[in-house]
Amino acid sequence: MNSVDMANDLINRAKNLQLFEVERDIRDNGIFFDGSVPFDIRANQETAWFKVYAPSKEDAEKQVDDWLSWRV
Repeated sequence: MNSVDMANDLINRAKNLQLFEVERDIRDNGIFFDGSVPFDIRANQETAWFKVYAPSKEDAEKQVDDWLSWRV
């Protein structure tokens, strides 16, 4: 794959991203939302809602879960 094909592939993937909202229960997790966060987050003491750009809902959920797994 040459550089033009790689650039076109990257542009097409970016065009196909959608905005998903992922909800997670954060009670008793000891999660701290400090520093740089790769998502828009709304949270209360029990629930957090993450707005994530991804190609699918499953990928959006995986991104949130991966990020949360190292925050605990």
